[in-house]
Amino acid sequence: MNLDAVRAFFEKDRFATESGITIVSAQPGEAVCRMMATEHHQNAGGAVQGGAIFTLADFAFAAAANCGGELTVSINNNISFLTTARGVELTAHAVMRRASKRICFYDVTVTDELGTLIATMSVTGYCKGIKIEF
Repeated sequence: MNLDAVRAFFEKDRFATESGITIVSAQPGEAVCRMMATEHHQNAGGAVQGGAIFTLADFAFAAAANCGGELTVSINNNISFLTTARGVELTAHAVMRRASKRICFYDVTVTDELGTLIATMSVTGYCKGIKIEF
């Protein structure tokens, strides 16, 4: 898998990239993405906003699911926020658990650089049958 080609494809995901999310690694069925939490990501209480954490986790799913060369979108996401991030470098790790021709299932964990497990997400994806060239 050409990581530079995957990164170039996902540059079009403006919301994620403008939120500061980068792809650390990606291969079919697994990806790691990272985001530095800044003041821009904080909620009114001073913690990292849940939507920022959700976006990071969903983007990691997208990187992992689309690396296989077929356009895949999430159709159901269930996230559990376990605790507030204590660090500022947030990492999402997405792993495929099962897939059929059109439906796939992923688990995503979000941690900080201190090893704190911040959130877990279960994702159901739909493979659209549209090829992606990397």
